[in-house]
Amino acid sequence: MTAEVRPGFSAASAAVSATLSAGYQPIHGGRSVARRNRPHLGARHSLPYNIPIVGKERRLASTNGLASPQWYLKRGGKTDLATRMNGLDPILAQVLYARKIDTPELARAFLYPPEDAADPLSMADMAPAVERLLQALRTGEAIAVYGDYDADGVTATALLTLALRALGGEVTPYIPDRFDEAYGLNTPALKALRDRGITLAVTVDCGVRSVEEVAHARASGLDLIITDHHSVPEKLPPAVAIINPRREDSAYPFRELAGVGVAYRLAQALFEAASAAGIAQSPIDADAFLDLVAVGTVADIVPLLGENRVLAQRGLARIRAAARPGIQALAKVAGIAVSETDSIDIAFRLGPRLNAAGRLLTRDDNHGRGGAHLALDLLLTEEPAEAQALAERLDGVNTERQALLENQVARAQNLLGDAEGRPILFVHDPDFPEGIVGLIASRLSDAFYRPALVLRRGTRTSRGSARSVEGIHITQALDENADLLQRWGGHALAAGVTLKTANLQALEERLTAYCAAHLDGIGDGPKQHVDAIVRLDELTHDTPAALALLEPFGADNPEPALATRGLIVRSLRPVGRDGRHLRLYVSDGQRGISAIAFRLGHLAESLAVGDAVDLVYRPTLNVWQGEASLQLVVQAIRLASEPRADGTQNR
Repeated sequence: MTAEVRPGFSAASAAVSATLSAGYQPIHGGRSVARRNRPHLGARHSLPYNIPIVGKERRLASTNGLASPQWYLKRGGKTDLATRMNGLDPILAQVLYARKIDTPELARAFLYPPEDAADPLSMADMAPAVERLLQALRTGEAIAVYGDYDADGVTATALLTLALRALGGEVTPYIPDRFDEAYGLNTPALKALRDRGITLAVTVDCGVRSVEEVAHARASGLDLIITDHHSVPEKLPPAVAIINPRREDSAYPFRELAGVGVAYRLAQALFEAASAAGIAQSPIDADAFLDLVAVGTVADIVPLLGENRVLAQRGLARIRAAARPGIQALAKVAGIAVSETDSIDIAFRLGPRLNAAGRLLTRDDNHGRGGAHLALDLLLTEEPAEAQALAERLDGVNTERQALLENQVARAQNLLGDAEGRPILFVHDPDFPEGIVGLIASRLSDAFYRPALVLRRGTRTSRGSARSVEGIHITQALDENADLLQRWGGHALAAGVTLKTANLQALEERLTAYCAAHLDGIGDGPKQHVDAIVRLDELTHDTPAALALLEPFGADNPEPALATRGLIVRSLRPVGRDGRHLRLYVSDGQRGISAIAFRLGHLAESLAVGDAVDLVYRPTLNVWQGEASLQLVVQAIRLASEPRADGTQNR
């Protein structure tokens, strides 16, 4: 019996590329200087079980002082996965093998995951949370949804607000102002909600560390249900319920949900209970909110594996088929075809625009409400005209944010001076815009492959954001310095912090010592991970569609990274605004192919026609005037150690 041929499978099996040698052996080549061009979605979270690709040849021009990754092959050896799976695309098979998905059972589970998820009620405190919400709905209590100003928090706030309203709830969404209130619960805001007659507040994407704030609210008659996904402290707030998949006493099998994912599971459990209790007049499908789940999950850079990957897949399908007016309008201003939206569009186009409002807008800019309410209004509206106006405003704010970031990154680098060799990049200034300190920290961390903490320094209090690298858990580092901090929280690679300005020097000294003691955990620098070494003649027009089965891409599930060695540059030129990108045509002597390297236009001055180069890339199909052709979207370039086709070496 002939098995069904699915996308990514060919009718006849092909041999897997023999370019990988058995075992873990280094593949020698030139020194890499090019960082990822277009941000290589998810690459920072790849696991370090890789083989260095090293060499001694001429180094290309430095990328403005940014760290140059070494190239690592994830896994050597061959795989027979393609033949064992009735003709699975051989390059897809090699990529799966590189990611330790190396049996037919694992491959099928990854490529075609079941939609079944664990019971939301298996999450600790889900049952009492649902019961308290049902009580509020039965008696007509006023309910607040208290969120956060990033894309995860905004989508989670929108989701739970819409879910409770669908059940007839009287709901007030609230997102704190970044500049007046900062992240998380704060007592004045909770008091203001209580003064408005609200007796129950549900947090999304925040609250798990807010012990004092919750205690004060409960004493005033305001009950709180905490839903969060951040690291769980030893002491929990005295809330009615605390729903967090990271709790040690939670039986829920997946711990990596985003804040919006936790809110979605609460909505699911609530809808089922409300239906059973007769509160819902007709069944309500929580899947109507999957578009919000996809946006928040991808934008928050949680691992896109397991349940997160399934939720993102289903949410993207909903966006393509029936996006809500706000997402349609935002996609339009971002230049995205809604029917073709993917995770990369969310990460680099939709997410930044949703984040921009909370980063730059103050209460004065937004009718007395926190800036992120502009993004929330966009997601809540059902009117296309209103959605378009809100999306256009968000797009303008994001353009302003981009220009401001470039200026402030340069300022931070000037303040740091010579940053080489520092265990952590610690910088503070009274003029840093508070809304983009996390973005500045991310740029610095990427540049020097070190943790970075950037703070806006106030007269009495300073607030900032940290970004880290694999091997140094930045939130644990802050935990060890709790005596110096007022508020803090986050993940392994990102955290927010508030402290007295008088403690800045002590914190810098302690974090420097902590990071110095943990430098062994980060290796010898940034890594460009390679899934497979291939020849150009192994690429076909079917390869991009086969690799698309790995989508959606994100943290822990990065875009495929193929490498081809010794290609000859036949032509090159900078393209795009200010020549930011590099257009190439390369050949292996038998076949030529077009390539585009985003953000690497400066290398046009260092490369020359006739140079032999190694490329890391993802193959795509470029359609022009109805004709499809293969194109390489380049992630990294280095000069090759192998001679050119004419037998001479690189200059």
